Amino acid sequence: MKILHISNFAFNKHGERYYSIDRKISAGLIENGHFVYDYSFRDMARMGTIFKTKKLGAGVANNEVLKIVDNLRPELVLIGHSDLLKANTLAEIRRNYPQIKIAFWFVDWLCEQSKVDFIKSLLPYVDSLFCTTGGELLKQFKLSANKISYIPNIALKSVESLVQFDKSDYLRDLVFFGTVYQDIERERFLKGLIHQIDDHFSYFGAFGTNTVYGHHYIDILASARCGLNLSRRNDIELYSSDRIVQLTGNGLLTFTPEIPGFHKLYRSDELVYFKNVQDLVEKYKYYKKNPDQARQIARNGWKKTHQSYGAARITKFMLELTFEQPFSEAYEWAHEVYV
Repeated sequence: MKILHISNFAFNKHGERYYSIDRKISAGLIENGHFVYDYSFRDMARMGTIFKTKKLGAGVANNEVLKIVDNLRPELVLIGHSDLLKANTLAEIRRNYPQIKIAFWFVDWLCEQSKVDFIKSLLPYVDSLFCTTGGELLKQFKLSANKISYIPNIALKSVESLVQFDKSDYLRDLVFFGTVYQDIERERFLKGLIHQIDDHFSYFGAFGTNTVYGHHYIDILASARCGLNLSRRNDIELYSSDRIVQLTGNGLLTFTPEIPGFHKLYRSDELVYFKNVQDLVEKYKYYKKNPDQARQIARNGWKKTHQSYGAARITKFMLELTFEQPFSEAYEWAHEVYV
């Protein structure tokens, strides 16, 4: 097929977000044999006016989408995080080209009303919706005429290319990436962890340390034995940031909170689950003393990520659901499909 993929590919970031999910989705679709035309909505909106502001250029970018659809005539229009895309644009695509399928993916949590409102504004024109949040927060988007589903975070072998469990020497032990800005619960958790294992814990983006992106981020992963997967919210059904695949997919022993429903995606021999700071500290110390067990869990998690949550497999699932084809295999998240 020909697929128009409208997302925010962050051309203005000069490659520092090259491991973002939009690029992985395009890569997975191409791996499955499709032609993908990437349209970076925010970048094109910025270029749409002499002031280089995305809001002023949003109208230009929406008009360009219609021109691309007319020239490309794709079988599928796939939308990512393009919050300046207008419902009227999709309505016109529907009106002029009723045979084109429209799908929508969204990988942020669904607790903020502005995000919910944006998704709902496009839903009347969307055949299928895919979110990395499950449960009731996902079900709110089910309409009579659409299909919705959870999808896991996506890995790509050419990006998540490290095999840290095969190493014997590490510059760093446990690493964490993330901020604590206006995030009291995560700040409190990390301070408790620093208090107990400070000499073995490296963090980036919190408490005055610099955030890292691009190859600098990958270099740090390549120096580490373990990683902490701690999202801003860890009580949302099946939700994690994409840090989960960046850690497991690079072969780090990955510690994660008991996220609701997450055992359906990763077993306890593929991740190390913890309940609180003290539980994490105890398990961290145990696996530091038992490196063979730690290495085996890291290897299992790496295999699960690449075998089950690779870009080609997840995008194949997305197309099967969107085009109402029978599922070609048993997907671990199929219990979160609503048709």
